[in-house]
Amino acid sequence: MNKHEFAATVRIGHDRLRAALDSLSDDELALPAQGEWTRRDVVAHIEWWERHSTHVIASLRDGRDPYPSDEPFDLDARNARVFEESRGRTAADVRSGEAAAWADLLLAIAGADEADLFEPGRFAWTAGEPLVEIIHGDTDRHWAEHLPHLPHLPHLRPAGPDDVAETRAEAR
Repeated sequence: MNKHEFAATVRIGHDRLRAALDSLSDDELALPAQGEWTRRDVVAHIEWWERHSTHVIASLRDGRDPYPSDEPFDLDARNARVFEESRGRTAADVRSGEAAAWADLLLAIAGADEADLFEPGRFAWTAGEPLVEIIHGDTDRHWAEHLPHLPHLPHLRPAGPDDVAETRAEAR
């Protein structure tokens, strides 16, 4: 896989997310989705993780630790903080925020070198994993976890090899 194929793969996932979000009215975004989270909270959460990937790419490429701390990373605490910080945002704000975060992430991916994205162990912060795995975890794999909390759209089947091959051919 190269950078263009990777971008095509995450675009397929984002297209599914975008279709789900576009199918919801602003009032529907205020409905419960997951525990105490509304659908709007889920979108804000997704936005934060897209921004996380953009920040990680930029920091690592600049030779900086994305989140310097002596404290171990606590995913549940991070998600709770994002929830609290995003509570009360309007539907329009989370829609535009997620769209902007996605656009920024695509630019960050486009600006990254192939070695930055795919070389295992290139950055100590990734603990030996290629950077692309961090991005997958914040994007297409993450969106797949949250799509069930948004309305089911039967015409959005899981991406298959033919979808990826077709998108790769279009990207060339």
